[in-house]
Amino acid sequence: MFYIATDIHGRGYQHVRAYDDISDFKMSALLWLEGNDAAWEIKLRSTIDDVCYALRDAGPGFGARSHRRVDYKEALKLKRNGVETSGY
Repeated sequence: MFYIATDIHGRGYQHVRAYDDISDFKMSALLWLEGNDAAWEIKLRSTIDDVCYALRDAGPGFGARSHRRVDYKEALKLKRNGVETSGY
């Protein structure tokens, strides 16, 4: 299991989501990018960082945003600080 945090630019981290594996993350990313030119960037061998980059300004939330992988301890800290979470 791994965690992806969404940083809404100017407002800080607003979402943290847990994923079982990279294929689960890629499927979610492709759904978010449906109809977006960035969908082609996600390939079979894409890493978590590659998928996070493809999701720039897409995914949960609205406005300018970016995503990055966080560890379990940081995910729990963000959750305690009121960040919206899902999957854990």
